Amino acid sequence: MKFKKIYALLLATAVFAGCSQEDELSWNSSDATVSMGQAELVTKENKGMVNVPVVVEGELNGPVEVTVEVTEVGENPAMEDVHYLVTSMTVVIPADATEGKIEFKTVDDADINEARTFAMNIKSVNGAKVGEVATTTVTLKDNDSQFYEKLQGRWKWNAVDANGNSLSWNVNIIGAEEGEEGYDEVFQVTGIMGYDWTSMTMFYNYDIATKTGYVYIPFGYIFAEGVNFGLGGTQDVATGTVVDGYINFDGGLIGTWNDDFTEITFEENKIMYGFLIDNGQPNGYTWFNCLNIKMSK
Repeated sequence: MKFKKIYALLLATAVFAGCSQEDELSWNSSDATVSMGQAELVTKENKGMVNVPVVVEGELNGPVEVTVEVTEVGENPAMEDVHYLVTSMTVVIPADATEGKIEFKTVDDADINEARTFAMNIKSVNGAKVGEVATTTVTLKDNDSQFYEKLQGRWKWNAVDANGNSLSWNVNIIGAEEGEEGYDEVFQVTGIMGYDWTSMTMFYNYDIATKTGYVYIPFGYIFAEGVNFGLGGTQDVATGTVVDGYINFDGGLIGTWNDDFTEITFEENKIMYGFLIDNGQPNGYTWFNCLNIKMSK
């Protein structure tokens, strides 16, 4: 019985102290402005937790409270509680800080879709005025359509030559970084003939409307430079084929991937050669030929 009374007394004291502290809290009264930290924010829908910065400018003598609201914007709007979840719409920025964060969590789905957008707007502020940037437009990019990124990495190149002999090389599909030239458009395939210093161009194409895609190795592209084959001097090597007995650099090889991105199968019975190039012209020699190419992880 005694212990219960002591516990009740302590609880009452704690509640009283809490109320007293809340009563003493007062917002900043000096001249200050609050703004969204950036006008635009781009993230992937599989990112998880994302922080949207809110910044305060000015000398503070107390905390600042900021409340935001979200709205659907753009041609393909993101919906709250469907495509993202906001942890809290309100943030309190202490007097000794210059930035707070509104946190939201992206929802990763299996759909292939165009990027979705929503706006996070400053709705109300205690202890400051609203600055020039009152809105952050958030873009949720679809990760399921980024097959360009899924195709990158280590692969095994399997094929046969014109005589039926098996060929197998460890190759690497390398892509550009997002924002760089060539992203979502072109790869480099290294490791041809087992040499990392080779770099074969392979284009990438995906149509989000039809949900179909392919890769394409064009003929007529140099993939090895300054190689000594013992023919006097050095030669470059280019992709190509033979049509009616003549060297041909037109066209190329089309390859399609399977559903789980573990195989890329190229056109059957279409031979690709590695032609030796002297002073910009083929000299009649080849480094290799291969057909029925299949790349696997």
